[in-house]
Amino acid sequence: MAVHRSGHGPDLVLFHGGMGSWKHWVRNVDALAARFTVHALDHPSYGDSASVPRETTGPQYLDLVHALLLEALPGGAPEALPGGAPLRLAGFSFGAAIAASMARRLGPRVSHLALISPGGFPMRRFGERPIRSYKEAGDDERLFREVCRHNLLVNMLSDPASVSEETLDIQVDCVRGTRFDSRKVSGGGTLLGDLAEVARRGGRIRLLWGERDDSAFRPASLLIGEIQAAVPGLDLHRIPKAGHWSAYENAPEVNRLLLEFFGGGAT
Repeated sequence: MAVHRSGHGPDLVLFHGGMGSWKHWVRNVDALAARFTVHALDHPSYGDSASVPRETTGPQYLDLVHALLLEALPGGAPEALPGGAPLRLAGFSFGAAIAASMARRLGPRVSHLALISPGGFPMRRFGERPIRSYKEAGDDERLFREVCRHNLLVNMLSDPASVSEETLDIQVDCVRGTRFDSRKVSGGGTLLGDLAEVARRGGRIRLLWGERDDSAFRPASLLIGEIQAAVPGLDLHRIPKAGHWSAYENAPEVNRLLLEFFGGGAT
């Protein structure tokens, strides 16, 4: 599992979203690295990480990430977390489901868990997503970027002005580096049970959710309500002027809230 490290201080592990890579955190790493040692992951079968077999199930995938996470942290398993030093975890979408699972497995080693528009709910059918298939572009690079732009504005971002050429470069790279179906985890139904257990053990949890991350296929009030039922008194923040990928679309506000939550102060 490829890990992009930067900064100094307590360990903070970042888990990216589906069809993503560590670049989902490209606007956050520098701010967080001013206070923490940031470990921005490429999950297995994403970005620069090695591939897993196509038939890998969601539970098998989570088991693998857990094993690889211990190896990836300083010192290597089983000395990866010497002296029970606290870990801070942050996950986005698919990666938030992974982060919640890791927090449950690692128990008291995880002091803080931040979730940004998490996946991991039971698989259900809401409204249809009006996305386009990447396959329709064939070898046409211009058309491929057009499809990426369209899908970003359906799934990830709320404002066309947020989609720059740099944004498209990131999306093109991420889509082409994706070799695992994240729905096996994002629709695996693990999130609520994991969060309830983390909360029961006294772990701190903060939920960030873009104010514009609300649609017929992703009803915010329903999903947030289910998390609040699992974690009474949930620390919830809606991110203004942001859709699903709020850590990119409104990075200053997300960085402020993450630093505040993790104990790094403001920048």
